[in-house]
Amino acid sequence: MKKLVFLVLLAIVSLGASAQTKGGESSVGFTIGGGFDHVDNATLGIDYRYCIFDNFRINPGLTYHVKNEGLSSWAIDLNANYVFSLNDWFGFYPLAGLDLSFWKISGDHDSANFTRFGANIGLGAEFYATDNLTIGAEFKYLGVKDFDRPMLGFRIGYNF
Repeated sequence: MKKLVFLVLLAIVSLGASAQTKGGESSVGFTIGGGFDHVDNATLGIDYRYCIFDNFRINPGLTYHVKNEGLSSWAIDLNANYVFSLNDWFGFYPLAGLDLSFWKISGDHDSANFTRFGANIGLGAEFYATDNLTIGAEFKYLGVKDFDRPMLGFRIGYNF
């Protein structure tokens, strides 16, 4: 019975694909959000999404963790997404990828810089407002030595 329910749900999820998840389609977006840990940082970012195949895309991005309590960073990500389009206006996707981040800790009298290589894993959802506009949210966990953190971001993107 569980297998039957799973197959029915998989079939429903697979119905309908939107233009934003077709092979060869692209999107450029702006994100705003936060990284949460011992120090909470607001985040600002830009990204590019390119569908290599229907529903499978790569997603490079650049994110700035705004300085808070002396901690800030720049992060370069390369993620992969597999989009499950529920209908023509909504989809969700798991994500996984790599992160290269440049952290700066500033104190009253000294500062230190750290470069870290890490990994991302998470889940996102997107609403296809128009053929050219996508609005979404993404939750991911950044696994990187000394700076692990959950992150939540909101994105608006232009599709072409």
